[in-house]
Amino acid sequence: MMESRLLLFRRGYIMSAVYSPTLEFLQLARIRELLRLPGPCVTILLPPYRPGDSAGTAATALRSHVQVAAKQLAERSVGKSAIAELLDPIEKLAESSAGSHRSQLILRSPGAVRQFFLVQPMKDALRVGGCFSIRRLLPQLGCSPVFYLLAISKARVDLLRCSNFQAESVKLPGGVESTLIEALELEQPDHTLVNRSSAGAFVGTMKGVRFGTGGERENTRGHLTDFYKSVDRGVQEVIGNSGAPLILAGVDEDVSFYRAASTARGLLRKSIPGSPSLERDEPEILKQAYEILRGDLIEQQTAAVRAARERSDPARFATDPGAILRAAFEGRVERLYINESAEMPDVFERGTYHSWGQEDLLNLAAVQTLIHHGSAWELPASSLPEKAASAAVLRF
Repeated sequence: MMESRLLLFRRGYIMSAVYSPTLEFLQLARIRELLRLPGPCVTILLPPYRPGDSAGTAATALRSHVQVAAKQLAERSVGKSAIAELLDPIEKLAESSAGSHRSQLILRSPGAVRQFFLVQPMKDALRVGGCFSIRRLLPQLGCSPVFYLLAISKARVDLLRCSNFQAESVKLPGGVESTLIEALELEQPDHTLVNRSSAGAFVGTMKGVRFGTGGERENTRGHLTDFYKSVDRGVQEVIGNSGAPLILAGVDEDVSFYRAASTARGLLRKSIPGSPSLERDEPEILKQAYEILRGDLIEQQTAAVRAARERSDPARFATDPGAILRAAFEGRVERLYINESAEMPDVFERGTYHSWGQEDLLNLAAVQTLIHHGSAWELPASSLPEKAASAAVLRF
């Protein structure tokens, strides 16, 4: 079987590779088809690079990875000509690579060569195996591809639609003012209107008593509450039924007022503090936003795995990595949770699948889960039962 695979590889199957010189942003729908491709598969992660970095250039890192990959492939009985054909496109990328302030992912197999931007910074890494190494990418693959960022202050609110590390300003619907001053000019809240009552026996010759419903502070709080309620209705109209998360950016007082007024289901618990300038600080704001998304995802999935363990049929909740891997190949894994601190290096053979040397079997379980349209997550060790290497909810 090993010889037949090598023969197909050397006879030119590699020539069917799809070359993608354009960098794309990584999304699950775009990568799932690549996970089905046969190996050997080369996965390269490049950290952000900027001119003058002491760590060197992206081109230097790529050339180094090519050398290491060539050595590993040779150790796994791949011939020189096949190695050259597999790695030549990566060498060409190195010739034109100037690096990026975003992390990059390069995937190369006999069937494809693809490049992706990553929204979260990654460490430099190279993996060679029977499938692509994607477990470190699971937090990004699990995040919503679109979210909204609402910068709030008494002076102004700005709504941004964020996707692929880019932000686009979104206009609030008609009738929703973007500043408190405009809202006050439009309509004065009922509870701050000046009122009069008839004079009683204890006020002498006064015909009436002028009063309000609260002091100046209470009036200000009322205005803010009404303003943020109006903004919240407008924001929810924009988001609609998409289920996209909403992240707030602003000082504590404004954020607290907005949370008290909001009924948005997608409003995340954490926010970006301070009064950042969207024009000046957009990259840093987006970086913080993606960290909030990742943290929220971890919290949700930690709660989900604990609930699954308590409520699922014991026969459908597994923590044995070997049993989980077999179930993943059979398409029986609905949800997979991987301990981010665990690794299971080994060689695996099943049907037409061949490891091409040792590889992380936890990663292989994640790949097979995604191929069969399950979901996979990487979580802290404390999130899994008894800090197991993995846990899974089975379909049957």
